[in-house]
This record gives sequence, C-alpha cells and structure tokens, in this order.
Amino acid sequence: MIEGDEDSFLDPVALARAEAALHNLAAEYPHRLEADLTQADACLAAPADIDRLYTILHDIKGQAGTFGYPLVGAIAQRLCLGIKEGRADQAWLELGVTLIRNAAGTPNHDAPHALLTRLD
Repeated sequence: MIEGDEDSFLDPVALARAEAALHNLAAEYPHRLEADLTQADACLAAPADIDRLYTILHDIKGQAGTFGYPLVGAIAQRLCLGIKEGRADQAWLELGVTLIRNAAGTPNHDAPHALLTRLD
C-alpha cells in the first residue's frame, strides 16, 4: 500500500455495490443451476456430448461453492474428474447429475455428503 492511501484502499460505496451484486447473483443462482442441469440432461441424450457436459459441470463446480452450494460443487468436481480420467459412463454421469439436483435442494446441509461415496 502506498503511504497516504489508507482511506482509498477500500471504498465503502464500491464495497457495498460489490456485496449487493454478489447477493443478487446468489439469489439468482438456483435458477441458473437448474438451467445448467437442463443443459446437462440434453448433453446426456443420445448421442452424448461429453465435451459440452464437462464444460457445464466445470462451471457448476466453480460457481456452486461461491453461492452457498458446496456439496453441488463437490459432486460436479468428481464428475469432471471422472470425465477427465475416462471412467465416466452414461449411467454414472446420469447418477451424478441427479445427485447434483438433489443436493441443490439442501445447499447447506451436511448429511447429503454420503451421496458422494456413490461417485467414488
């Protein structure tokens, strides 16, 4: 920090705007997640579009924790890893997308973490 910049380091107005924007994004996230999952379902239709599915899951992985859905992010992360490692068959991916949908209904609840063992 430059000497004399103490007051300008965190502009309270800019910080309030950023917090409001993040709050709005978090409020919209469940709708965005459902749209992403609808696209994921379409990717799993024959013939499966695994590359597009990976992109969707990667986006979910990156966004979910930020907006209060850590379990959703953890499931998406495992699905991405399974795709990268070549061990993701159709049934496994369908199960994973279903688990994300179920976990989205309980974003801050720890009990559904047992679901993750079904993906390992």
